[in-house]
Parts: sequence; C-alpha cells; structure tokens
Amino acid sequence: MRVIIHQKNLVITPALNVYIEAKLLKPLRRLLKPYSGKEFPILELEFGRVTRHHRKGKVYHAEANLSLGGKLLRAEADDEDIRTASDLLEEELEKQIKAHKSRMLALYKRGARRAKKEMRLDPAARMYRKGRILNEGS
Repeated sequence: MRVIIHQKNLVITPALNVYIEAKLLKPLRRLLKPYSGKEFPILELEFGRVTRHHRKGKVYHAEANLSLGGKLLRAEADDEDIRTASDLLEEELEKQIKAHKSRMLALYKRGARRAKKEMRLDPAARMYRKGRILNEGS
C-alpha cells in the first residue's frame, strides 16, 4: 500500500506521524492484506485546520481517499483534536472497506450461483434435496 500524506494549515510533528502510523495505517494494512497481490492500493491522507484563525469548535479536518483498483473509497472527519479526527477517520474508512469486501464477496457468490444454474446436467445426474429420486436403483 502506498501512502501519501498532505497537510494544510498544519505542521505534522513526528509525534503525530507516529500516532497516524500506529492508529490509522496499521489497522488499514491489516484490512487491505488481501488486496496487496491483485491491485495496488493507494491511500491519500490529508490533515489540516479548517482556517488559521478559528480556535474553538471542530477546527481540525482529516480526509482519506483510498483507491482499490477502479473503486475510490472516501472518508472525512472533523473534530476539536487532530488525533480524535484521525480516530473517527479510521473508523469510517474501516466501515467502508468492510462494506466493499462484502459487496465483492456477494458478487463473486452471485456469479458462482449463476454459473451453477446455467450448467446443464444429464437428467440421470440430478440431485434432489428432499426425498429420493424415482427409479433410483433400477
């Protein structure tokens, strides 16, 4: 996974960089492990302040864009503290990754069901769930 970190109206200190690595990137790498072979995920993170002069309220903004193949997953979070905003961002991004995984699994299963349904079998090879097939042993 390639990670690109942008900053806006904010200086990312080494302590904040370590926090981002530990709390945000490690869980995402764990979730994106199955994607590492097929497509190369690119994660763009942006941390910043909304404006320079505001001091109260939700002044810190965290944003993430994750491209998985042709899909783009996007998450945003605003809060009073940059660390809390990054935690909220991580939760929202995890939710979207899990939803994407379940969608892909559902599409795979749907295709497998359709292939099985379209597969033509000899009438003698039919399998029924309930009861026995007529004239089974003769």
